[in-house]
Amino acid sequence: MDFGLDRETEALRERVRAFLEEAVIPREAEAARNLDRLEAIARELQAEAKERGLFLPHMPRELGGLGLSWRQLAVVLEEAGRSLLGPRALNAAAPDEGNMHLLHKVASPEQKRRYLEPLAAGEVRSAFAMTEPMGAGADPTLLKATARRRGRGFVLEGRKWFTTGAEGAAFFLVLARAEEGPTIFLVDRENPGLKLVRTIPTMDHWSLGGHGELVLEGCEV
Repeated sequence: MDFGLDRETEALRERVRAFLEEAVIPREAEAARNLDRLEAIARELQAEAKERGLFLPHMPRELGGLGLSWRQLAVVLEEAGRSLLGPRALNAAAPDEGNMHLLHKVASPEQKRRYLEPLAAGEVRSAFAMTEPMGAGADPTLLKATARRRGRGFVLEGRKWFTTGAEGAAFFLVLARAEEGPTIFLVDRENPGLKLVRTIPTMDHWSLGGHGELVLEGCEV
């Protein structure tokens, strides 16, 4: 089996490497000194990534992505990982990258229009709320947050913490336990039943939006 890269993929790697060396890595010191400008710096780098044809490597072309194969994507993300700013500059940083994959696979057409398209365009950020203070970390079977049916929707109750990107996120993918089992719900930031009670102090200062603690009280979705 040949594990070598074809010419197209090798050329793509060189383009990403040049972007990192010429545009992204030189901004690291500035970002470290001015963490309050981290989001603005990320958006400036995303604009340049678009100009270079490197933006959104993990999404299909119909969403403005590059439509890469898994091998090509692995090469791009490996190069992007040379800088803490790299994945964000390509709009391929967690939690948005994973949330885009999920929405692309399972969201309804209306949900894709409302949530996925602006996320893929880099217009908004998102967050993924699973971890809880007294239970679920990476194991959804331990979820304490509940989702109770009411009419055609649900009411969410519970608490989440270490929700990466919470501050400034336009919407959340929230895991809660429904009658059917662990279920993911889309919750808008403006939902009055969702409250960001604090941003938890951590050693990580490079994640946009920090790591938040959320309370869900009568959160109707």
